Amino acid sequence: MPFDLTIVTPEGEAYRGSVERVVLPGSEGEFGVLANHERFLSPLRVGAVEILTAGGPLYAAVADGFAEVDGETVTVLVDSCELAHEIDTARANCAMAAAQKYLDKAAGDEDPDRYRDFEAALARARTRIAVSRRKKP
Repeated sequence: MPFDLTIVTPEGEAYRGSVERVVLPGSEGEFGVLANHERFLSPLRVGAVEILTAGGPLYAAVADGFAEVDGETVTVLVDSCELAHEIDTARANCAMAAAQKYLDKAAGDEDPDRYRDFEAALARARTRIAVSRRKKP
């Protein structure tokens, strides 16, 4: 039994459609949602989203945010979302290399906020690369 999934970023809707299941990267681990799921709100971390539609699976890379589940709909509000076929793998590889280079040099005793920003950038880049490999042939 399908339900409605909407993924929204600050730039607008990244995905909207009827889905059979969605697996999201919760702050405490991945969780799956099916139709008629109990209502809840969950924080999300950087990670991969698996969307099962009638036409097959879709994959997306998301950054931090929240998911609201109400049984008939799931609304995901995240800082960024890229579907697998939209990901520029070369750009993600460059972002990963730049973040890793900074982290290797900084060793944690630089500006802690800047260090955390680069750790987050590295996590996003790794997720984007992994999700890009899940494109449909």
